[in-house]
Amino acid sequence: MPLFGRSGNSLKLTGAAEASLPTLEGAFDLLALAIEKMRQHTSGGVLSLAVCPSFAMKWLVPRLQRFRNDFTGIELRISTTTDFPDLASTEVDVVVAYGPEERFRYPGVVAERLLGDEVFPVCSPKYVKQNELGSPEALAGAVLLHDDQALAEQGIDWNSWFVAAGVQSLIEAQSIRFDSIGLAINAAIAGQGVALARSSLIADDLASGQLVPLFNQRLTVNGGYFVAHLESIADQPKVAAFREWLFAEASLERAAIGPIRAFAAA
Repeated sequence: MPLFGRSGNSLKLTGAAEASLPTLEGAFDLLALAIEKMRQHTSGGVLSLAVCPSFAMKWLVPRLQRFRNDFTGIELRISTTTDFPDLASTEVDVVVAYGPEERFRYPGVVAERLLGDEVFPVCSPKYVKQNELGSPEALAGAVLLHDDQALAEQGIDWNSWFVAAGVQSLIEAQSIRFDSIGLAINAAIAGQGVALARSSLIADDLASGQLVPLFNQRLTVNGGYFVAHLESIADQPKVAAFREWLFAEASLERAAIGPIRAFAAA
């Protein structure tokens, strides 16, 4: 859902963006209030983060400058991992990890879901027009981009999506396999094929028009991205500030993107 359109040499809001303005303005107001409240109680220090690589690339890094502008006294140290580290024996303050809720149940650890997920096919606008992808069956002629990591571990893949979409026979399609959903999404943006993407990571790409969703069939993921830290440091100003900022940004994203509508109806 693009938020801006071009008129001559200037940009203007699309109709969808104008319709979302009241919701967006309310979300921005809440974000501003939350940031001001956190500023009053945050002195600074080093904050060590361990986050999933795809989350870092597709969600955190594009928003990071806003955090740094608002909390200039906090120095961030960011590492990436697909594992959930033992917080009691590392120097990591906050973890953002992906998986079902039970993965994060440890004594003394606070874990809150930041982003839930729906899974659906996406591709670039140019790719869908070039390949006439008007139905799930038409994907037989497309290049399917696979994520062999987090989704596959939960039993969600192209085969399960085809079954849910009512395509019972295995579709013989070309494919490229990745060990990272972020790489699969970027390949889709580059016009390399159709990715089975997670809604939590593509809000910016949908808003900019770099990706379009195909069809209306969605798969709901058990779990999502969780923010975790030791209960004993929950009240540290730098930890509380980063946690509250994450949730404020996630709320703003949900208000901005609104309902995801398919580019081509199934």
